Amino acid sequence: MKSLYPSLVFQDTDIFSYRQFPLLLFSTPVYYLQPVETEGVETENDGAIFISNGLCQAHTPAPLGEDRDRFQRLIHDIEFRKDDYAAQLSSLTMAAMSSKKDMSNREKRYQIISSLLGSDAAVPAKDGEDKLDLWQARLVLAVAEILQKEEAELNEELQLLDSQELEMYRSLKGGTGPDETDSFSELEQITARLNSARPQEMKMRFRSWLKLMRTAPIPDISLFIASSVDSSDQLINEFEKTNDHAPVPVLELPLPDRIEASPKYVAARIKDFHRDAVEVRGSIAEDLNRLIGSDSLSGDSTDNLLPTSHKYLDQWSELIEGHFPAGSHGRSSLVFYLLPHCNITKLLQLDTSGTSRQDPHGLYGVIKR
Repeated sequence: MKSLYPSLVFQDTDIFSYRQFPLLLFSTPVYYLQPVETEGVETENDGAIFISNGLCQAHTPAPLGEDRDRFQRLIHDIEFRKDDYAAQLSSLTMAAMSSKKDMSNREKRYQIISSLLGSDAAVPAKDGEDKLDLWQARLVLAVAEILQKEEAELNEELQLLDSQELEMYRSLKGGTGPDETDSFSELEQITARLNSARPQEMKMRFRSWLKLMRTAPIPDISLFIASSVDSSDQLINEFEKTNDHAPVPVLELPLPDRIEASPKYVAARIKDFHRDAVEVRGSIAEDLNRLIGSDSLSGDSTDNLLPTSHKYLDQWSELIEGHFPAGSHGRSSLVFYLLPHCNITKLLQLDTSGTSRQDPHGLYGVIKR
């Protein structure tokens, strides 16, 4: 499939779920960080069909080599062994990433990883702090994805109990005694925790993502995409360290909130959409390229940065509704933000030796639900 405005998703390492598939509708291909290399990807996972069709592409900047199988077994144990041992290891790994890098903590982190892998020589001291940090980064991202999946499943179950059903339940129980009140209060607290932002956790994930991304040249991309507002906040934090103004929203495209079907069917539907939307996708890409490559952009002329956007917004919206009706797929949106006079790859200190463009302005997208 022909490449069009290739993008890189941050900071997710697994984009093969019905809530993530809409990411594939605008850019081709969509790159994602793969902390550990996979072998025989064409047969090992559901994402194989998306990769073989050119819809997405894994980027593995720091492969593990001979330690790959041991690491994969570890992640399998953490995910499927529901005992205190696995839970403690997960918590210990996440906590280690947030600690200061003093000598005692460094020794503690060596011990953590050695115990995780069942070997005192898992990460020899002679390999230095950098190798230890890479091991930790992989663990943090892998554990974060496991927790995210579990929370998403729990959230779906909780959403089945909407406010009307809860009121009916109260009525059937004949009131709101102490037991019922405690139960509903606990349910509300769980829901609030799942839906609330966790800055420290997101910061650790972003640091881990950056740690791995900086070990090799990045793919030749045109756009960074955050799969959530929480993820984009990490990029904004970096931007605000050296800039006094805020990112500027320039375009908002409607997307389906979810695409639920078998991987083969989803891939076919996305390709059908690309075929019908080839003209409008091309127009959007041209406008965005013109914007981020402009030498005359000034900070006081950002009110109407894409003056031709009205020409294709209606067409894009009609195509989305035709292929993915709101009634069955819900709605989210892809919002594009401009970072005037700030190249994102330079901002994040990424290796751009493999890229073909160095635009004067930055551009990123955020999926908003």
